Amino acid sequence: MTTPRSNWLADAMSADALRRFPQSVVGQAIFAVGLSLMVNGGIGLPGWEILHQGLSYKLGITIGQAAQLSGLFVILLWIPIRQAPGLGTISNIVVIGFVMDLTLNALRLAGVPDKEVLSQNVPVAVALTVVGTALVGLGSGIYIGSGNGPGPRDGLMTGFHRLTGQPIWIVRTAIEVVVGVVGIALGGTFGFGTIWFALTIGPQVQFWLARIDPTGRARQQSLSGSRR
Repeated sequence: MTTPRSNWLADAMSADALRRFPQSVVGQAIFAVGLSLMVNGGIGLPGWEILHQGLSYKLGITIGQAAQLSGLFVILLWIPIRQAPGLGTISNIVVIGFVMDLTLNALRLAGVPDKEVLSQNVPVAVALTVVGTALVGLGSGIYIGSGNGPGPRDGLMTGFHRLTGQPIWIVRTAIEVVVGVVGIALGGTFGFGTIWFALTIGPQVQFWLARIDPTGRARQQSLSGSRR
């Protein structure tokens, strides 16, 4: 008698998934550049990035490394909620943190002032925040639209949505509030950027997903992505 084999790994390594994998990586890189601009603006970050910034301060590591550690921890939380990863899930952990650090270092080498200076220049800080959020929205649409699996944090959201039956917006808001509060306690930056991101990122991701993934394949995969 043979034990039934979970098909999530086969799905993740299928020819179609491998073909769409570069789209995941490109989207995640754009996403990371957007977050880096928000970090450099210095006037507030999304909930998870507040946590990552706070962790970077407390642990003495870069914000990109903190994001990677956070992603690995969140993946462990997928086990009890039986959420299945994809190629895009794994690359999310590696690519976003790496590109964030690369971008922030490039800005520093180019002589761009750091967040302590730019946060005092309100027009520039707001511009970086708005452009950064727009890039996060575009990057999200590209990599989620590839259908190669949600990022660790998105998978946590859809997994809890499936288990609890609560609307996605309630689950997402609850998670963002919890990690944001922890991040603020650790020294992360809450401000205009946090509010701007919260109010605008949903419509922006929806706008790009409607054009990149008009059939809704990615959403169907993420909501049905439990291990069988």
